[in-house]
Amino acid sequence: MSRRYHLACYVTEDIFDRFGALATSRHMTVTGLLRKLIVDELDAASLLAPGDLERNVLFTARAVGALLERHDPQLYAHVIAAWRSDLSGEDQTDVG
Repeated sequence: MSRRYHLACYVTEDIFDRFGALATSRHMTVTGLLRKLIVDELDAASLLAPGDLERNVLFTARAVGALLERHDPQLYAHVIAAWRSDLSGEDQTDVG
């Protein structure tokens, strides 16, 4: 059997309560959620550095926008209007 190591940190009562509520909402224990977050962070770090991830998201957004604009300029304009509406908190218009 492999040896297991213990990680711990101190947090404020508010963070403790909020993290506990988050774990409960996901039907997990606090320990299980903490372990999942640590493993997910380590796995993500091995894939892309945060700067690389941001650059890839920006490239993807621009590429999709360019393809959509070239394919159907009216649909592109409609999607942009819906996106701006979402950002401002207004009702979302139907994209279809």
